[in-house]
Amino acid sequence: MSIKQLLFSFEGRVGRKTYWIWNALYYAVIVGFAAGANVLFPAMAHIILPVFLLIVLVPDLAITAKRWHDRGKSSWWLLLNVPLVFGRMAVPAGDPTGLAQTSTIEMLISVAALICGTWILVECGFMKGEVTSNQYGDEIK
Repeated sequence: MSIKQLLFSFEGRVGRKTYWIWNALYYAVIVGFAAGANVLFPAMAHIILPVFLLIVLVPDLAITAKRWHDRGKSSWWLLLNVPLVFGRMAVPAGDPTGLAQTSTIEMLISVAALICGTWILVECGFMKGEVTSNQYGDEIK
């Protein structure tokens, strides 16, 4: 599978190893980008970071879709990512004091993101894929 197919196609399957490597790189890049944006553009970090998160959203969803396929499940399971996306966008950037007030809606989104994120972690990160070919492709060796 080419890098282009891996990052931008919602077809096929990937195993746990590919999923974990992607997530390690994905979150390292996000943390590095956020730190850099806060240092280089502190007044604009609250705008720059959400734009960057939207840019890297498609590759993240593509790889997660392939992981759901490896588990024999449809891409509709990507809907579990909706609270995660809203949760990431709601995080106040550039608040060094941590005193930003949290509304009830933000709290509910955070709880939903925690539940959905845990489910995705268990299903995609820890559970084996189907050991035979399925409707999404051949088994991962």
